Amino acid sequence: MTTHGVVAAGDPQTAEAGASVLAQGGNAIDAAVAAAFAAFVCEMPLCSPLGGGVLLADLDGGARAVDMFARAPGLGTAPRRLDAIDFHGVEVSFGAATQIFHVGRGSAAVPLALPGLLDVHRRWGSLPLADVLAPAVKLGRDGYVLGPGVAYVFSILEPIARLSAECLALYRDGDALAKAGARLDNRDLARTLEDLGRNPAHVRDLFAALADEHGPARGGLVTAEDVEAAAVADIEPVRVRYAGWDLATMPGPSTGGVLVALGMRLLEGISSTRSLSREHLLGVAKVQETLLAQRDEHFDARCRDPRWVRDLLDEERIAALRAETRAAAIAAENRLGSTTHISVLDDRGAAAALTLTNGEGCGHVLSGTGMVVNNLLGEHDLHPRGFHLDAPGSALATMMAPTLLRRDGDRIALGSGGSNRLRNAIMQVLVGIVEHGVSPEAAVSAPRLQLEMDRAKGRPHLAFESTGLAADVVDALAATYPDAPAIFTAPNLYFGGVHVALRTGGRFGGVGDPRRGGAAVVR
Repeated sequence: MTTHGVVAAGDPQTAEAGASVLAQGGNAIDAAVAAAFAAFVCEMPLCSPLGGGVLLADLDGGARAVDMFARAPGLGTAPRRLDAIDFHGVEVSFGAATQIFHVGRGSAAVPLALPGLLDVHRRWGSLPLADVLAPAVKLGRDGYVLGPGVAYVFSILEPIARLSAECLALYRDGDALAKAGARLDNRDLARTLEDLGRNPAHVRDLFAALADEHGPARGGLVTAEDVEAAAVADIEPVRVRYAGWDLATMPGPSTGGVLVALGMRLLEGISSTRSLSREHLLGVAKVQETLLAQRDEHFDARCRDPRWVRDLLDEERIAALRAETRAAAIAAENRLGSTTHISVLDDRGAAAALTLTNGEGCGHVLSGTGMVVNNLLGEHDLHPRGFHLDAPGSALATMMAPTLLRRDGDRIALGSGGSNRLRNAIMQVLVGIVEHGVSPEAAVSAPRLQLEMDRAKGRPHLAFESTGLAADVVDALAATYPDAPAIFTAPNLYFGGVHVALRTGGRFGGVGDPRRGGAAVVR
């Protein structure tokens, strides 16, 4: 029986959509695009056509990166005061804590996920667009099953969904908020995708409607000039050599990709420790501390300069950083991390790693389309200097970091959701697979740790999963970072969702992170 490839994603229906396209003879790009549009249906509100994404693809032995994230709006208009736009905070409860997300029409950035996916399919796909969109159309029209991870997101984001009746309808099962296992549909989105399959140029009409509904006259910032100027960007990936593998990841404006490349270089050689031992996890924590130190107030801007990134990853600089221990810098914390990821390998040697986000959604749907509009201007982690300070037309920074590795005929594609935690999740899984040689399933399910900086105390704060750790390891972590560490006694979606596709020894495999309802399909 012929094996066409593997798709790993954040929901079984997403993975199956991509795998079905591989079985029809599609390539890795076809499968990634098919899975992405399926995710727009069954992983709403983690992602949306009117959100953003970043893609790393290897189609011919050379990795390439595509920035289809988002652009700052406001071209052609004078700057507006915050109190003059529809932009306000909504408190979201996580049970033990709450967080404020900023939503409303004024929180919408210029999205590039939809035109970006259409563009990469046009350039590199092999099947007709209508065939690639067909699985998502079916899910939207005939219904999908709400997974437990997305159902949890539904439950905590209900205050945002209530901002408009059309948005709330996508969260509802009859008269109540949908729960895991509910069968839902999105027929407006199905019709929108059918239209795009017949005529991809319809995207121009959709974006004109976006500028009308989320423009200055309606309390938003998106203008006709914005949607006309916004363009997907091909950029050179960050490449490093890691433990005998060629690793490629996203460059600036992805700060996450730069940190993954740096972190993997700093972790190289940790195979000398036993997996999940005290030495292993303390070493991981120390590297996370060093990465926190790098992300100062200038880091996001510097990541956009390829020369600065090359200097950061220079052997001499790496040696100096390995000698450093503590840091006093900070990244803002986003507890939710409304992102999802898709990894694909095909039997032609191609690979695609695609990470998508919609923030939490701005609370509004583009009328009649079934597409929730992003709130990427309202994410603290994307705007550490403050809201609405980016120049109109500029590319927004992101932590998303899809990553590809190659060694002879072996391939690994992976990435994660999880906001500022995703880089550490990716690195910890790679250490397990590459350095310690554990199975992909064991690497993904292994307990994770995440170091954040407590801004009030100026000291790092540790959170970690204790399941499977020896008592002395738990004690050592808690003693090293004693400021009331958050100890999770079971795997938790807080620590990201790493979805991995592999081809090793000529055989395909994959794993979807159960923390976020992930699945992998070999077809």
